Amino acid sequence: MECCILMGKPNVGKTSFFLSFASYLGVSKCQLCFRGLDGELQRQSYGMDIAKKYFISNSPFKTKDICEIQLSIPIYKGTQELKLLDTGGLTDGIHNDPQVRKSMALTIKNIDNAKVLLHMIDASNVSTNQINSLSLIDDQLNKYGKLKGKYCILANKMDLNNSQEGLKHLMKKFPDTYIIPVSALKKMGFKEVKMFVGRNI
Repeated sequence: MECCILMGKPNVGKTSFFLSFASYLGVSKCQLCFRGLDGELQRQSYGMDIAKKYFISNSPFKTKDICEIQLSIPIYKGTQELKLLDTGGLTDGIHNDPQVRKSMALTIKNIDNAKVLLHMIDASNVSTNQINSLSLIDDQLNKYGKLKGKYCILANKMDLNNSQEGLKHLMKKFPDTYIIPVSALKKMGFKEVKMFVGRNI
């Protein structure tokens, strides 16, 4: 089964999008697979509301494992099964926490194996000096994604202030990249993401 991966810095909204997109595609009860830092695979079931309360956090590096959910994407007159992966956040340089370093290594390994790359950026914080602001790692993910193909940027948090200015900045900085404005909270742009994944999976 082909794999689509969410990648990006901490606190850009990957987990919120991961669960909201699954809900948008009709998932009401999550059958989640977690691949931990030790490589062990665990399967757990959650109601969607419980999953959102448990996994979504404003604290950076809440997600350290690779979290996987199986989805069905409508394609032409049928459907295509795929695995959507949520990943730990990536940062510039070498992090001082060994668990975060292991999480980043696990994320990079899964990026290399994925067929479709969804690079999430917080459009509302592009030019600030926060952990989820645009930085060198985003440039590196963009270069890698364009080389690999089947890659796009998800400009998230379009429901927040400064997001329109942030989107303009992203379009200027990455003129050769397909950028989809989304809001994980409002489920904005989900149709376009579904179409992009469906075309490329």
